[in-house]
Amino acid sequence: MQLIRKISLCLFFLSLVLGGDKIAVATKVIGSVSYTRGKAGPKILKKGHIFESGDFLKTDKGSFAALIFIDDKSALKIKENTELVIAGKRSAKAIAKEINLDGGIIRAQVNKQQRGDFIIRTSVSVASVKGTDFWLISDKKTGDSVIGIDGVVTLMNQLSGESIDITSGITGFSSQDGGIQSFTTDPKTIPEDPTATEGDDKKLEIEFKDASGKKKTLIIKYK
Repeated sequence: MQLIRKISLCLFFLSLVLGGDKIAVATKVIGSVSYTRGKAGPKILKKGHIFESGDFLKTDKGSFAALIFIDDKSALKIKENTELVIAGKRSAKAIAKEINLDGGIIRAQVNKQQRGDFIIRTSVSVASVKGTDFWLISDKKTGDSVIGIDGVVTLMNQLSGESIDITSGITGFSSQDGGIQSFTTDPKTIPEDPTATEGDDKKLEIEFKDASGKKKTLIIKYK
């Protein structure tokens, strides 16, 4: 029987252990959520799954998923009926993150000490982030809404090239015809986050094999 060792490491050291294109870890899965890697067919997403750059994720009706990036603990929450591709370019100490959203609702909680760029891209808009918390609602027929919760996010319309900064309590809208505007957020329009009522301290255990083939369990602590 192989020895299972439990090791408490920060997420950046997890990236060193796993190497390659590993960029994020699934921390919560509710309902029917799938991921697709390369030319393989879709697979059921489970808590603890390690995402690679280029993975496609889809949430069905009534489903939800959450993940954290392994370099700085920035979080991404994905609501039902959402499709996206998670991409990341690794440097020595950081991962430049890009989410390509093909319709749906997501929440980005970007660590203020983030180590790399964080960009969310749709067919209409680009949202660039540095230490902020916001929702992005992407509707293929109308456009994109960004609801600021904390910090600042820059919203740019790709058709017109115009951009605005969205702050806490403000909603920005980028339309299919190139228009962009901002207004005071109606609290009723803020989506529900299933993880909002959970405690501050969370723990995730991931089993893996080291270079010698021994099983080990990595304990990740996050908020």
